[in-house]
Amino acid sequence: MTETRFVELLTKDVVKELTPAERQELDLLLQQNPAYKKQSAIVKEYWKSDKTEYKKSSANFNKLMDSIRNAEQSVNSETDIEVKQFKLWPAIKYAAAILVLCASATWYVVNHRGNATAIASNWQNKTTAPGHKSRIVLSDGTIIMLNAGTTLSYPLSFGNKNREVYLNGEAFFEVHKDHEHPFIIHTKKMNVRVLGTVFNIKSYDDARQSETSLIQGSIEVTLNDRKADRIILKPKEKLVIENNPSPEILTNKPTGRSITAVTEGTQYSLTNLTYLPSIDSAAVETLWLKDKLVFKNEDFEAIAADMERWYGVQIVFEHEELKSLRFTGTFEKTTSVLTAFKSLRAAEPFQLKKKDLTFYISK
Repeated sequence: MTETRFVELLTKDVVKELTPAERQELDLLLQQNPAYKKQSAIVKEYWKSDKTEYKKSSANFNKLMDSIRNAEQSVNSETDIEVKQFKLWPAIKYAAAILVLCASATWYVVNHRGNATAIASNWQNKTTAPGHKSRIVLSDGTIIMLNAGTTLSYPLSFGNKNREVYLNGEAFFEVHKDHEHPFIIHTKKMNVRVLGTVFNIKSYDDARQSETSLIQGSIEVTLNDRKADRIILKPKEKLVIENNPSPEILTNKPTGRSITAVTEGTQYSLTNLTYLPSIDSAAVETLWLKDKLVFKNEDFEAIAADMERWYGVQIVFEHEELKSLRFTGTFEKTTSVLTAFKSLRAAEPFQLKKKDLTFYISK
């Protein structure tokens, strides 16, 4: 079944008809199976070179199938063959598979292009620029606030099954209740499934960690590489996922319902939300909604990443060890980037140089 789905997705990819949901599904298959990745590269090159000849009519599907049979007779199964400067596998069945994929792409263009175009046109992408937020109301009434530097892919209208969106960045969700149609948010490392609740997800593709913070209701999280694990969050709990885990075992605060997973695959920890009553009664994880950048004992590298999105600048560490400096503090939206750096330097000394919109941090 997986191979059939791979052929279907790769076919739609070469003819540029993938929806955002299918793109993420294909990327996951390519990531999990090196053989699929190799096949994809070869098929794309073959299709790029020969698509003009083979997409003229659906009759060419049979022509390609004849090519497979001819190839089986003329090529020894122990001999490597070369297709458009790509070396294929020793077994002729792989050559046949490539021709099948290209034939499938041809047949798809001729017979299904109109329907796929209609599906793809239903999806929209919303991206917020650095230093900005935006608000989206989906067709089901779900309200989503997007933080700076965030991209959300969503359909103009949901179908009869699940309500699904794709997120790269940070967003606050108020999901409209619909027990018959679960709402699912897909990110690089996890899938968050809810029926109707309020929560925050911070999951930038290039960040070291991803977070899901539950305000009210209940949510279920599954990991892309550990589908057997189903993590249920209670209100005021936060799930932290290591996107690029180090060999060290994760440490966790010994408070509340604290869980740490360190087995093979993605590492994660479950802990409580952070509150700083002296700053605001709301959880720190959601204070960006109030134009506050708050951090408690965070390392400089993580803070710098937030500052880049907050102020629309680039921050470069010229000395690696400076990334591990830790700070606690808060910046209002009206705080300038220079004032923010001045506050950090008051706590830990470092040198600062500026060129255009790039800041260089050194000893």
